[in-house]
Amino acid sequence: MFYVNDQYYTLKDLETQYRLFEEIPSLRDCKNHRLAVCLSDAFQWLALCLYLREKGASVLPIHPSTPKGGAIRMAMSASRDLLLFQTLDSVIELTSTSVEHETVGGLIQMSSGTTGEPKLIERTWSSIEEELQGYVTSLSINRGTPSIVACPITHSYGLISGVLACLKRGVEPIIITNMNPKYLIKKLKQYPKHILYATPTLLHTLSRLMNPSEKLDCVMTSGTLMPLKWLNLISNASKRVLQQYGCSEAGCVAIRHDVKDPNEMGVPLPHLKVEAGVVDLPGEIVIHTSEKIIYTRDLGYIKEGILVFLSRIDDTINVAGLNVYPQEVENVLMDEPRITEAVVYKIKNELSGERVCALYVSNDLIEESELRDWCSRFLAPHQIPILFRQVEEIDKLQNGKISRKQLSGLYR
Repeated sequence: MFYVNDQYYTLKDLETQYRLFEEIPSLRDCKNHRLAVCLSDAFQWLALCLYLREKGASVLPIHPSTPKGGAIRMAMSASRDLLLFQTLDSVIELTSTSVEHETVGGLIQMSSGTTGEPKLIERTWSSIEEELQGYVTSLSINRGTPSIVACPITHSYGLISGVLACLKRGVEPIIITNMNPKYLIKKLKQYPKHILYATPTLLHTLSRLMNPSEKLDCVMTSGTLMPLKWLNLISNASKRVLQQYGCSEAGCVAIRHDVKDPNEMGVPLPHLKVEAGVVDLPGEIVIHTSEKIIYTRDLGYIKEGILVFLSRIDDTINVAGLNVYPQEVENVLMDEPRITEAVVYKIKNELSGERVCALYVSNDLIEESELRDWCSRFLAPHQIPILFRQVEEIDKLQNGKISRKQLSGLYR
């Protein structure tokens, strides 16, 4: 059925877990409850997710590291009336009101929150099934290749693209919760043919630790644009690098095979219609599903059938009428040999408008004049940051993404 680290769970184990669920009234009658789930046991969560999908129930998964108070707050904000916290024995009743009418079951996810407060997004199980069919059709790997999922399975990328799509292909996924890079490399060696689902940060770490004589097989990245410097390093340590683009409302939207440019998101899945701008006039990426139209607030264009992502519209920096895309400046900064990580964001001034600012990580002390000189070799004057700030670490959200809006409030 599937693995969690070194533990193998069979279909019989799943059936046993289903019988246990049937003995718990709040799960047996889940159609009458709005459930939030924060379980520390990955097998129990996956088993429960499959069970709730069969029942047609609605569920909000919460990352297992979330403290009790935070889990309760999230569950209440999503109008859940029951929270399963850490164990099946711990059922917290948040309201005595149950659902009297039949509801459409589905999966509730939180948006990334990179440009503001995270929003609750509910998707039906039927829309997820449509996504899975399109995803499996579009994924150009050997159908029997196992997915090694080294990212949270409470979020769409790990749960739907990583686990459920692998099961849809009839293959047993390997879920990794032990995120020690050395352990993960050991597991990858056990499966020479694999597709690894991970974040750019983890892939970058693995590529630096890999023996030069060994290579990862296929790796999939998603969630945030990686620096070109990282992509080149990961490509050298892998046989193939794939990238997917998506949003909370639609799941995976496009897949790019054999990535050479981090901005290229790939060909849209067959069940979707995607609109964007053109090279000379980028526009908002708009997604048409069978149920709705989604305005993503992402800026991009389509060239020769390939969706290209430039920036979040809210992250694009308008300098005297000229657009600056943070990734372009970040790539230049990352090419400076002493810089290991960089992020570009904007600050607003009522008199001078929007200006480009940069945070960077380096083990060396770098003079600002040196950075300005470096940037002037590759960037137009309006793209060069007016503020450079060296930090020990760049703050990230729980999902590994960077909130440039948050940074603009912290570093001015």
